[in-house]
Amino acid sequence: MQSAQWKTFIAQFTALSQRQRLASIALLRGAAPQDAAVALVESVARQRLHCPACNSSHAHRHGHAHELQRYRCVACGRTFNALTGTPLAHLRHKTLWLNYADCLLA
Repeated sequence: MQSAQWKTFIAQFTALSQRQRLASIALLRGAAPQDAAVALVESVARQRLHCPACNSSHAHRHGHAHELQRYRCVACGRTFNALTGTPLAHLRHKTLWLNYADCLLA
């Protein structure tokens, strides 16, 4: 994912209502930042779900891997998750995702 695409992805958070923003902040400040980060990433990804390989928007849920929902594209059969094609795709330390995102935005 290019820097411009990442900024567009992050800009979608401004579309949240005040209640949703407060809920997101509460999740991020919670005892389990890893779970909050996963929930936040997946909730944003569901709004713009498409296959990174063929750009089809027709995908089905296809299990979980590393606590992330997997999807299978109906058109091409490839599987992906909310992080596929993003700078966070291959990062293993979920507890540091929010710190990584802050560094990318800076």
